Amino acid sequence: MYTLPAAGSISFRLTTGPKREMIGDGPAGMANTYEYIVNRSHDFITLVNRDYVYEIFNDTYCQIVGLDRAKVLNHSVAEIWGKETFDDRLKGYLDRCFAGEEVHYVERFRFGLEQRYMHVSYYPYGEPGDVTHALVFSHDITRLGETETRLINYEYRDPLTGLYNRKSLEIILDSELEKARRSRAERNRAVLFLGVENLTEIHRIYGHSIGGVLLENTGLRVKELLRSSDYVFRYEGNELAAILTSLTRPVDVAKVADKLIESTTTPYRYKDLDITLDCRIGAAVFPADGQDRESLVASARSALNETTRQGKGYLLYDGRLHEEAIRRLQMENDLRHAFEQEQFELYYQPIVEPAGRIVGAEALIRWNRPEEGVLPPVEFIPLATETGIIRLIGRWALFSAARRLAEWGARHAIYLSVNLTAREFESPELIEVIRKALDQAGLRDGISLKVEITESECMANPVQAIERIKAIRDLGVEVFIDDFGTGQSSLGYLKDLPVDAFKIDRTFAQGLLDDPADLHFLQTIIDLVKSRRRKVIVEGVSSPQQVAVLRTMDCDAFQGFYYSQPLSAAAFLSCLERGGRLPA
Repeated sequence: MYTLPAAGSISFRLTTGPKREMIGDGPAGMANTYEYIVNRSHDFITLVNRDYVYEIFNDTYCQIVGLDRAKVLNHSVAEIWGKETFDDRLKGYLDRCFAGEEVHYVERFRFGLEQRYMHVSYYPYGEPGDVTHALVFSHDITRLGETETRLINYEYRDPLTGLYNRKSLEIILDSELEKARRSRAERNRAVLFLGVENLTEIHRIYGHSIGGVLLENTGLRVKELLRSSDYVFRYEGNELAAILTSLTRPVDVAKVADKLIESTTTPYRYKDLDITLDCRIGAAVFPADGQDRESLVASARSALNETTRQGKGYLLYDGRLHEEAIRRLQMENDLRHAFEQEQFELYYQPIVEPAGRIVGAEALIRWNRPEEGVLPPVEFIPLATETGIIRLIGRWALFSAARRLAEWGARHAIYLSVNLTAREFESPELIEVIRKALDQAGLRDGISLKVEITESECMANPVQAIERIKAIRDLGVEVFIDDFGTGQSSLGYLKDLPVDAFKIDRTFAQGLLDDPADLHFLQTIIDLVKSRRRKVIVEGVSSPQQVAVLRTMDCDAFQGFYYSQPLSAAAFLSCLERGGRLPA
């Protein structure tokens, strides 16, 4: 550890006053030789205290950051470099230094319009046993001589493939894990090891030069599939490695691995022969599968070794995570084929007036997935929304509901309501899709078709939501607000919403018998909605006691298991044919 100078000894006084004049090339007029030497150094030298404030720095540092001494002295690192850079990149290194650790790393920094690679060293500074400052030396390694550049490439790159090598992986992975530890939003990182199982056999049959070319091209295939922020390495022998730096969820690693296997096992054409590489991938995710470089690499390689034993194309180290990822991939694939195999079906939950007569139904999608039976929306709609398949599902639901109305409307005066997700509601195609659904079903007006949107979807962009609702109503289609009362809508906002009915969330019905305050709150909401001449539908009605209370509260309709669970089309039609009154 660097120690503070003893009393009376020569010390730096680089920032204690105005910049001194220099005479010629010598230290004439300067307080001491050391100050002159430090100021003339091409390296950037700073001294930062535990409050992350600059106390000492040399002229070179002022020049590179483009600031006068007065704008650096006694200012914080966050002020000079920006809070985001300080929090995400610099604070962690300073804290390690204040804890007594020497820190060395290479990183790219932006200085104005330039980007430079710097070798940065942090040294603990202060009295023995008491670190008071961090002494920071930064050396610009951007402009190296041609020979030095070759040496750097030889040291950090694999000569066969041109990819980063094992030593580079160790440096970059350490840096990425440090960034992940400091980041609140982007903590996930992943390491993938790709092994070419039959590379030895290819060397034997076709020669090492062909094997080298295939390995190099495999590295290029991997790079093409990954993001520009990710890294690809030749680790050793028949193994490539990759670091994924931007993961929304750990399970997304499986999707990347699946695409990599598909790409890297595509045959190469050589002299009228197809050469297929037997590639397998093992993956590990930070922080779940390892807290540091050594454990994370060990976990990924362990998963790679396990692929051979299990005969898998890829494996994630965490078995639970792997199964979840496989399930998501399989479900996504099955969702894409569900339309052509006609596996989707609409169920209908009756909506009844207070006297018990069915006035309509909410159309609820179900998926008849082979070997699993009928799945409710909560099992697959989130994934469908994430992957964009919801666009097709929503369109199918609208067209199917419109056809049912055309089929049943001649004998039964009912309406059907269809739920719209946020993505569907915001889609510029929505109005045209609804219009086509009405036209194809032969519905002369849309009064019997309703759409439901949630309160939160309206609040995302109130002005745009109002315009979209007006456009839907211009088609003759009424709009219901679903799950009302659970969002953050202000009561003042309610009066401007051009909707036809509010469906009060089920939580209000569940609590109205137990808590007088809940009952009073529900009555307030109903009175407010009715004062705006809107209809009120209460969801989640599950008992005759709830019905008795709700009948006194000026509600227009009820929906819930007391009356009926969601029914298949045949069962719902049978219910209508029996007189359309519930409970049965």
